[in-house]
Amino acid sequence: MQSFFSIYSKIDNPTWEMIIFTFILSFLLSGLIAFTYEKTTHSTVKHFGLIQSFILSSLIATMILQAIGDNAAAGLGMLGALHIVQFRTNVRNPRDIIFMFAALGAGISSGLYGFFIATLGTCLFCLIAFLIRFSSFHFSHLIIWSISIRSDELVRLSDDFNLIMEEFCHFWTLEGFTQDTDKERMLKNPNFKIYEYTILFKTEERKRDFLQALAYMDIDVASLKKKNEK
Repeated sequence: MQSFFSIYSKIDNPTWEMIIFTFILSFLLSGLIAFTYEKTTHSTVKHFGLIQSFILSSLIATMILQAIGDNAAAGLGMLGALHIVQFRTNVRNPRDIIFMFAALGAGISSGLYGFFIATLGTCLFCLIAFLIRFSSFHFSHLIIWSISIRSDELVRLSDDFNLIMEEFCHFWTLEGFTQDTDKERMLKNPNFKIYEYTILFKTEERKRDFLQALAYMDIDVASLKKKNEK
């Protein structure tokens, strides 16, 4: 395989067939990365929009690298254009960022016609991700919790609230919110809502401290229940 891929390692004028092959390889490798993410990530913390972005971002990276080629001026222009378009998506889980980098790496390597490196690197990355899935480093042996809290929007977005979540949780994800139906509370503050979070505690022993910290901020915990079991 290495000898076959090395034939196309440096191409000045790629044919239509080679361009199509490059995009197909980028799609297959990013699809393998997305499949690995889907199988090694707990169902309560998956973001299927993120899974789709793995494949799409890899194809975009391939397209950009093929368009730039060895043109330094085009590369600088593309860098400036990407700097203007500021992506403000907040990805809290570092693992998601690593998978995004892996997908981009597969797309970039394919776009530079480093087919053997792209294929071997992606396969090794996915293999190691599966091995970690069954090791003690994975979160599947921990309990995923679903918590509903009643809070004012300003309180929920305050720095104190974020510090509490960072202190007690490995991660937390806002699943949605509904309007508080308590008429007395709505008359006092119409900004009160019920927010649904998925959280993973750093240690189960400090769960009571977490609830007390929320109560100190006048945040009412409506419910706290398990979403998975050990």
